[in-house]
Amino acid sequence: MRNIGSHPSPIESSRILIIDDSPIELFRMEALLKGHHFETLCCNDPNEALQILLVEHIDIVLCDWQMPKLSGLELCQTISQSPAMGAPYFIMLTGRKERADMIAAMDAGADDFICKPAASEELRARIQAGLRRLDRERSMIVCQEKLLHFGE
Repeated sequence: MRNIGSHPSPIESSRILIIDDSPIELFRMEALLKGHHFETLCCNDPNEALQILLVEHIDIVLCDWQMPKLSGLELCQTISQSPAMGAPYFIMLTGRKERADMIAAMDAGADDFICKPAASEELRARIQAGLRRLDRERSMIVCQEKLLHFGE
């Protein structure tokens, strides 16, 4: 189960971290998401992304696979193994189209996999699906905490 703590965050106020080493792709993704009224943070360095995740509440990570220094796959593994990063919903965004790549990303901890170029409406729909899942998980935790306190 995800370690999502006590950060209930309604879908309307979700925060999306976009990680891509291409400034053009970062700009494109940010424009697409802002067009759908999502709050975005952007970075082109996976190590910077790790620092952001330690101090900011992030609901969704949208990450490119192929980057220098640390690949999106390695970043995904690091995030999924670190409870301190808040367990965001992780979407791997990549030009890779092989089934084996999708499987590798999901095995590394990715929650979803989108092939570039991502269509605006597909991206919106997948992000909203991830946010609904996070919202359900958070609601379950609140219910579990209430049940635990009810017995006291």
